[in-house]
Amino acid sequence: MDGVKFQVLGFRDFNRKSDNKRLTILTAISQCTPADNSRGIFGNKSTDFFLPDDKVGTLTVECIGQEFIPEYSLGGFGKPVMSGFSLKPWK
Repeated sequence: MDGVKFQVLGFRDFNRKSDNKRLTILTAISQCTPADNSRGIFGNKSTDFFLPDDKVGTLTVECIGQEFIPEYSLGGFGKPVMSGFSLKPWK
């Protein structure tokens, strides 16, 4: 996702039905990349990000419109997992 900028559209906090675990999903918008264009996808696209457990419930309304920068690390079996994120004013 190098070179892709995400802008926060919104977020939702909720409890998962199966075990009542609290979760936060952040929805962000980004421009389609040349790779997307080659597959016939043009314009903007939205992406949902599940926040790490230690960041659940930390977002506020002031986050909307800011740039979202996800940070990843390797989880089990070498699978990338979001380990954190940062926000900064959209430019």
